[in-house]
Amino acid sequence: MATPVQLGFSIPVEDGDDDPSPYLGHESPYWSNWDGGKVGGQPSYLNPRDVPNPIRCLECDNHDEASNSNSTMRLACQLYCPADDVGNENAYHRSIYVFVCGCPQSKTSEPTSQGEASQTESACGGVRVLRCQLPKRNEFYPYDGKESESESSGVWEKHRTAFWEGNERCQEAFCESELVVEEEPCEEDDEHEHDDNDTDKNDNISFNLNGKSDADLEQADFNEIVRGANAKTAALNNDDETTIDFLTRIELAKDQVLRYSRWPEVTNVDDDENVQNGPLWISSTRVPTHTDIPTCIHCGSERKFEFQLMPQMIHYLLGNENKDADDKHEGHNDIDWGTVAVYTCTSSCDGPKSDANLSNTLGSYVEEFAWRQPPL
Repeated sequence: MATPVQLGFSIPVEDGDDDPSPYLGHESPYWSNWDGGKVGGQPSYLNPRDVPNPIRCLECDNHDEASNSNSTMRLACQLYCPADDVGNENAYHRSIYVFVCGCPQSKTSEPTSQGEASQTESACGGVRVLRCQLPKRNEFYPYDGKESESESSGVWEKHRTAFWEGNERCQEAFCESELVVEEEPCEEDDEHEHDDNDTDKNDNISFNLNGKSDADLEQADFNEIVRGANAKTAALNNDDETTIDFLTRIELAKDQVLRYSRWPEVTNVDDDENVQNGPLWISSTRVPTHTDIPTCIHCGSERKFEFQLMPQMIHYLLGNENKDADDKHEGHNDIDWGTVAVYTCTSSCDGPKSDANLSNTLGSYVEEFAWRQPPL
């Protein structure tokens, strides 16, 4: 049976809320409140003690090792996605964090090769992905996940406070919103909501690319789609079947910012058959082959597709950004992607074998692999 696709949608945080919502990320110690995740904002770390240093862009560092400018990445999104069904009880709680950078190098660099990834585990194109997990019984959160007097919630609060009091941990952030997950609607359901007469349907379309080809599509066009345009019309002047499929598929839910389908059964990216629940590529160029996806450097397990960021997410990340930001942050406003596909260890392994081997820069967080496909 095919793995169903879950879609993520950005829901604004209510104005006037100075403090993070207890339901965003892990801002509540009671895991029964956790659901979905969040887009933008500061990272809310699952393990509040062994946290990573501010995440640096390896593309920037490789380009100019003597410069620190634009090297700190921002959180694009984080997901709470338990994997206790894979046979590892330490993955009962599991969160994944995606960080991005808008540096010029991220738009021109080639994805990291398997050999390079085995040494640095760097993500491609100014994107890095971290994973963290905990067993159900741990020192930070109550076992039953509910509000109760417990020693673990006190430990959580202690480390959380210490984290936010460390000014070096705080960094520039994108606009924050809640990530709400729903199952992708069926195409048959969508067809019932539209007139079968294509001529009449197209006469009422508010979005028109005015003859643009796929090479001319820009982020602004996806912003139009988010605001209610018809994506099928966007495909009328395209001759790339992959792009047509992409635009047609997102018409089912135009404002989706994320697609989640962990480790679908058919994962051979070299197969010409349409893998319905795998990555939804925006074009036929820069699509990875099977050998482009490195295995897990900690346990050697295969990495498979788990979720992808959609170009619509950029609309929400930058929605309220000050366009006249200081030059030192200007690169963050230049983020773009066609899609970012995230591949994770299918064993959801624990990473370093002992606390003594925790990374000096990543703490208890394990790096996974991302493939950034450029925008059209």
